[in-house]
Formats: sequence, C-alpha cells, structure tokens
Amino acid sequence: MTVFVIDHNKESTEYISQIISSLGLVPKPIRSLAALVTTLQLETPRLIIAEALLPGYDDFIVLQYISDQKELKDIPVIITTSRSKREDILKARQLGAKGFLIKPFDKKALIQQIKLALKIKDLTPAGTSPPSGRTAGTRRQQQKISLNSINNERLKSQILQKIESIPSLPAIVYKVMQLINDENSNASDFEELIVKDQALTARMLRMVNSSFFSLSRKVNSISDAVVYLGHNTIKSLVLGASTSNLFKKSLKVYGYQKEGLWQHANLVAALARYIAKSANLTPSEVENCYVSGLLHDIGKLILGPFVEQYADRFTSAITTNESLSQAEKEILGFDHGEIGGILLTNWKLPKNLVESVTLHHFPANATVNPRETLVISLANNLSNRLGFALEQPVERLNQEQREKAYKRLNLPPDWEEQHHDEITDLANQIMELIENL
Repeated sequence: MTVFVIDHNKESTEYISQIISSLGLVPKPIRSLAALVTTLQLETPRLIIAEALLPGYDDFIVLQYISDQKELKDIPVIITTSRSKREDILKARQLGAKGFLIKPFDKKALIQQIKLALKIKDLTPAGTSPPSGRTAGTRRQQQKISLNSINNERLKSQILQKIESIPSLPAIVYKVMQLINDENSNASDFEELIVKDQALTARMLRMVNSSFFSLSRKVNSISDAVVYLGHNTIKSLVLGASTSNLFKKSLKVYGYQKEGLWQHANLVAALARYIAKSANLTPSEVENCYVSGLLHDIGKLILGPFVEQYADRFTSAITTNESLSQAEKEILGFDHGEIGGILLTNWKLPKNLVESVTLHHFPANATVNPRETLVISLANNLSNRLGFALEQPVERLNQEQREKAYKRLNLPPDWEEQHHDEITDLANQIMELIENL
C-alpha cells in the first residue's frame, strides 16, 4: 500500500518515509501541491501524510483539496504541523483529518496515527480496481480543473501576503483620532502632537492655506487650523498628508495618468465631501466621506502588480463591457474594494470606513452607513465620468442609475448638471492642493 508524504522539509520527509517503510508500506514523497495533483491522476494512495503549511498556499491546502474532490475524499489524511493551537486542531478535524501530529513527534506516535487512520478506512485488497465510472480520462479532467483551482488559491494567498507589504498608518494618525474622541482635548493638544513631525506640519499648513479651504486669512499654526477647520477636518488633513507618498505610484494598468491614483484619491475625497454636504449629512459623516474617498482605491496598490501580470485578460474582460471589479474577482479572486477593506481592517479603522471602501462599487449592499457608501460611489463615478486623472473618461453608472442614487440622498436627479461649474472649480482647487503636498 502506498502512502503519499507531503512536506517541504527534506529531513522531515525522510524521517516519515523511514517509519512508513518499517510498517511494510510504500512511502512516496511528493514535493509540491502541483505534483500531488499530477500523481493522483495515475495512482490513488491508501493514506496521505501532509504538512499543514505549504509555502505560498493557504493553511491546510492539501486537506482542503482532498476533501473537495468527490473521488478522493475517502482517502485518510494525517496532518503534521509545528503549531499546537487548539483552533488549528479543530480546523483540521472539521476538514476531515483522520490524525493530527505536532512536530517534533516520535516514531511511536506516528505509527499509532497511521494504524488508526487505516482502521477507519474501509480497506479493499491491494490491486482491486477503482470504483466503476472512475475512468482515467474522467480523473484527468477532474484533476485539470482542480489544478486550476489550486493555482487560483495560490494566487489569492500571494495577494493576501502582499497586503502585509503595505506599511501601517503612522502612529500620529491614531493619536489624532484619539484626541478627536477625547471630549477634553483642545487646539493646543493637536498642535503639541503634530508639530513633533515638522514635515507633516509644513504639508498641513500648505494644505490649509490653499484655495481649497479659502480661509479669510493666512493660518500660521496648527492650533489656528484646528480652530478654523474643526477636529474632523484636521483628522482628514493628517491622513491625507500622511498617505501622500503611499499613493504616489504609477498604475497605468488601471488607466491613470502619472501619479493619477493620488490625484484621483484626492478628487474623490473632495467630491465626496461636497456631495455629502449637499445631502445634509452630519459634519462627522461629511469627514468620514472625505476619508473614505481618499482611501477608496487603496486596494489597487496591492492588486496592481497582479493586474499587470494578467493585463491581456483584463483588457479582454473590460472591452466586453465587464466591470473592472468583475474582472478582478474572476481573474484574481478579489476586487480592489475587498482588498482595501481588509487593509483598513488591519489598520483598525472604523467599520463605516471599511464598508465604504469595500462596497464603493456595490453601495446597495451597505448596512453600517449606506449613505456614506453611496456618496463614495457617486463621487468615484463622477470623477471617472469626467475623466479626472485618467487617460480617458470611464462611465460606470448610466444616467438612470445616477439619478436614482441622487434621489436616495434626497438630491435632485440632475444634481451633477446643476453643479457642473462648482465641480470643475473644485477639481482645479484639488490639483493646486496636491501640488502643495
């Protein structure tokens, strides 16, 4: 009887194989998940001993793969791992593992697990033909489909790992948020905190004194800025100034001009604030819309390299009127909204911001604060429709969809047309603001 052994560590593979041989069984080392799929086309083992973590894949990927295949799910699987958390053991059992060994383990423990696993299995004599209907051609077709599924899972794992490469928000952003939530904080508290970062202070004062805010006099201190603009606006300014370098990357694959993502982020943020004010959202909601608008496409920073890798497939999907989010989902397993939401969750930002970023292409699914999410969706569409920061304009919502969305905010259906001149002026002000960062 053959036992497949899957472990990325060569010494561990040899150790397990020696024990298997001592029992009169035949060990067959398998070096990768792809090799497992290929080998299973030719041979069905009586047992699989697999490591829980294979580099580049989700946890328990071998167990998940075996349990998902109707023709393979009766093969007993023993999981080996160096992790001893209770939740790992429970997850392995839920996925159908017949045994679970924590490394390092001795020979006696492995032999016991093998015996238990093989007793659980309803064994048939060696050489017995496989169940009727399981032709080689059918198996090959099933394994080909499954290999594609595994490759997709590996790609998804790489994308999730890429999230870890995005630096966390600067500590000052969180400290500013703490001050905003502190009823006893005052303007001098904000100044004392922010002036510790001279570069941030300079960028913020340039922003405050730009035509975008149109203040009656020049502001020379952070405390004055807090007095004139309020706590929530200061939070937005700190976030904008702190993330400028993160967004200043070329993403031509998404149709942006040079530094277009940074320009688009600021334009959507400003448009979101303008729409939110017009819709009489609360001051806090207005600034939430600004922050969500600024961060709504942050997932593209992570997906960008993968989109470039599959550029031909994306071009084909989009030219056949498939939406960008649909193309991302089908080809990469995630859309940029979902990835942005995961990143913001890691950053411990509020749920309403996470939702607005995650669902800015699907505002009807929002539940935490649907109006904020709808505002981001409209601001994003407006910026794209007018071609701001893009190589060419992109229309995501038709006229009927736009009109219905504005009605949901109690705004006239032709709101965009009524405010065309103000929107154009706002875009020019934002471009000036960006130059000051």
